[in-house]
Amino acid sequence: MRCSIAVCAGIFYTSTAFFAPSQSHSAPPKPPAPLLAFPVACDTDSDCFIQHYFDYAPGPEALDHTCGILTYNGHQGIDIRVSSPEWKESGFPVLAAAKGRIEIIKDGIPDRALNQQEIKSSRGLAPKPSNSVVINHGDGWRTHYGHLRQGSVIVKPGQEVSQGSLLGLVGLSGSTSFPHLHFHLSYRGQNIDPFTGMTGSEGCAQAATGRSFWSAEANAKLGYKDAGVFRTGFSDHFPNYEELDTQKVEINNFPPESKEFYFWVSLWGIRQGDMEELKILLPDGDVYQRSDEIDKSSVQGLRGFFYSRSLPLPAGTYHVNYKLRRLKNKHSPETIINIDRSMEIESPKDPFTSPN
Repeated sequence: MRCSIAVCAGIFYTSTAFFAPSQSHSAPPKPPAPLLAFPVACDTDSDCFIQHYFDYAPGPEALDHTCGILTYNGHQGIDIRVSSPEWKESGFPVLAAAKGRIEIIKDGIPDRALNQQEIKSSRGLAPKPSNSVVINHGDGWRTHYGHLRQGSVIVKPGQEVSQGSLLGLVGLSGSTSFPHLHFHLSYRGQNIDPFTGMTGSEGCAQAATGRSFWSAEANAKLGYKDAGVFRTGFSDHFPNYEELDTQKVEINNFPPESKEFYFWVSLWGIRQGDMEELKILLPDGDVYQRSDEIDKSSVQGLRGFFYSRSLPLPAGTYHVNYKLRRLKNKHSPETIINIDRSMEIESPKDPFTSPN
C-alpha cells in the first residue's frame, strides 16, 4: 500500500536592518498536539495489528521508529490491518482519534484488493484515491483516515465530532492489497509520527527521544510487536493473498481417501535469517519434520507446506506445530511464534452399516 505524502517546507524569518540588533526572532512554538485515541474498534491481541509504521530511513532503505523493519520506503503514517474476511461482514468501526471538525470526506470508491502484478506496475506512480476522512483539530493539527469501506462514511464536512465518534468502517478502497486503516497525523501539512512526535527525518536512532501523542489507554494497546500471526489453517491448495483477504478457504475436516493437504501460516514481520520448524504428528504415529532458514528470496509473510502420500492418508486427527525462531542474542535463537493446529481426515463409511 502507498499513501500520499504531504510535506511542507519550513519557513524561517531572519531579522533585517530595520530591527534593533539586540532583538531576536524565531518561529512560534508548535501548539500541543491533540491526545489521540486508537482509531479502530478492534482487539490488538486478536483482531488487528499495526503492519506498517512511519519510515525513519532516508533513501531507499526503510526502518521504523524502533529501527525495525515494519515499514516501507517513504511511508508516513501507520497501517492498522484487520483480520479477514470479517471486515466485509460485521466490519471494524473507524473512530475519531480526537475531537474536531470534519474537513474533507470521500466515499463511493469500490473495495478491491490490488493483485501482486498491479502492485508492481503501480510502483512510483501516484496512489489511487480511497474513501477517506480528514478531521481538523485546530492550531494546524489534522488527522487523516484512509481506505475506508465503500458506503460506510457517515460524517459530513463541517460536522463537529468528539473523540471516539464513528466515522466509517475499515475497508479495501484505493491503492492497497489488504483491508486496513491508513492513519496519519499532520501539522500544517507536515506528517508527524504519533509514536514519537517526529517527522521521520531525524532517523530511528533519535526516535527514542521523542514522546508519544497517544492517550494512556491507546498506549496500553500499542506495545510494539516485531512479528505475529495473521491467519493460519489447512486447505486443499495453497491459497494466495487475494483468496485469504476475500474468501474462506480453510478446511478442518478432509474427506476420506484424501492423499494430501496444505498447511499455511500468514505472518507479518518475517525476516531473512529467521528459522522455521514444522512438525506433523499423524494418527498412525508417524512423524514428519522439517526445518529451514529463511533466505532473502523467500522473505514473504505467507508460508505454505504440502504433505502427501501416494496412498490415502490414514484417517484421524493430525497435529501440526509450527515455530518461527529468531536469533536475538549470540547464544540461541528465541521462539517468537509458536502455533499448534489440528485437523481431521474422516473415516470411510462402512458400506455394510445400516443408516440410523
